[in-house]
Amino acid sequence: MKIDYIAIGLRIRKLRKQKFWTQEKLAEKADIAPDYLCRIELGKKHPSLKSVLLIANALNITVDDLLIDVQKKNVSDFKKEETSLLAGCTEKQRHFVMTVCHNIKEEIIRYDEIN
Repeated sequence: MKIDYIAIGLRIRKLRKQKFWTQEKLAEKADIAPDYLCRIELGKKHPSLKSVLLIANALNITVDDLLIDVQKKNVSDFKKEETSLLAGCTEKQRHFVMTVCHNIKEEIIRYDEIN
C-alpha cells in the first residue's frame, strides 16, 4: 500500500482552518518553514515523521488523527474487500448495499463542502 500524501495535506489544511490559523502561524508553532507546510498541504512534499509529529503537536492532535485512512489501497485490495463484503448476499441485498454506499458518499461530499 502507498501513503496518500494529498489526504494528509488536506487533513492538515482542514484542521488548521478550523483553528482560523494561517499557514505561517501553524508553521511557526510547528517550527517548520511556511513554504514546506504549503507544499505538504498541497501533497507535493512528503513530510518526514518528525514533521508529522511537529504538526500534530502544534495542532494539539495525535499523529493518528492526521494519518487515519491515508493508506492508498490498490484496485485488487478494493475488489477483494468488495467481494468479501457482498459474499452470500442476494442480488436484491447487493443492490441495497450499493444504494446505501452511494447515499453515504453523497452525504460525505456535501459534508466536506460545508466544512
